[in-house]
Amino acid sequence: MRVDAGALTMSVRRSGEDTLIELTGELDTAGRLRFREQVGELLGRGGGTVTVDVAGLRSIDIPGLAALLRADLLLRRVHSELRVSSATPAFTALLRDTGLDGRLRVSDATRDG
Repeated sequence: MRVDAGALTMSVRRSGEDTLIELTGELDTAGRLRFREQVGELLGRGGGTVTVDVAGLRSIDIPGLAALLRADLLLRRVHSELRVSSATPAFTALLRDTGLDGRLRVSDATRDG
């Protein structure tokens, strides 16, 4: 499923209990709201892993990062987990600069294609 939300495009794929959300563009206000809605739809499933691929993000700000942190907290409550994949150096630097490195499960692996 592909979702366009302002300057953000989300591609959502489910495989069993697990979900992959690929973010492309900018995690701006409209994008954050739609991302929250998407995570809300996953809360009833519980138990699976939600991987958010951030390789395609051109920009993410503090409120965008907060949306990822909130999603992580909500998913933990239903025994799911959030993983961030394909983190760019800029994304990793944002985590470090805000003191939040180590707070999210992050890998810098590239997309499988």
